Amino acid sequence: MIYKRLKHIAVNRRSTLRSWSNKMDNIPVFILGNAPSLSDQPIYLLEPYFTIGINRSFRMLDTTILIWQDIELWSTERKILPKLNAIKYSRNVADPDNIAYHFRLSTGHYKIPIDANILHGRGSSGPLAFQLACLLGANPIVFLGYDCQYRGGKTDFWGKNRFHKSHTLRNCSRGQTWIKEINEKQTKKHIINCSDTDAFGERRSLVDVVSEVKSKYDGIGREYFYKKLFDIKELKKK
Repeated sequence: MIYKRLKHIAVNRRSTLRSWSNKMDNIPVFILGNAPSLSDQPIYLLEPYFTIGINRSFRMLDTTILIWQDIELWSTERKILPKLNAIKYSRNVADPDNIAYHFRLSTGHYKIPIDANILHGRGSSGPLAFQLACLLGANPIVFLGYDCQYRGGKTDFWGKNRFHKSHTLRNCSRGQTWIKEINEKQTKKHIINCSDTDAFGERRSLVDVVSEVKSKYDGIGREYFYKKLFDIKELKKK
């Protein structure tokens, strides 16, 4: 598999991230959050597609890219992270083992980045994943498990997250508001809502969304996206 070879290639990571702009131009991306509704959907359908997972979303799907910003994720999952096929994309201070491509996080407000070395704003990971998707040129952008609400005793699809704070949901909702506003003013992406929220319009079934993109993108697979991101020649469908 090509990713196993990539892990052994000596690369300038900062240079590689600078080259990611528009690498997924007009390719659908499915962004997986960690909220309870993630378990409502048949996530296995996403295996052939371009996916960005946030934090522990890998418990549902080993996504194309996995993004995290908090050291707590590394401290609790450090034995599992190296085994994932996902391209790891981490905040520089949240990867002591140096297994990921690193972004720095700027202070101040969320905004669309110039390249993948620096993302903007703090408090919630959803806007960071959206920033990456926009930088990559992906469209449409489908959100799953981005609820900004709890369900029963669950904070996340896998149970109760002891790292959640009193401000977690508030920051999450602010992130949703920023995404909606910046998309109306600047990014103009087609956002599709498969989460338990009305922040991005009517909720849709993942089955229906996949059926809409299947004829063009089904069967391409993970290696195709790796090749595009890393400028490897001879792109072929499986």
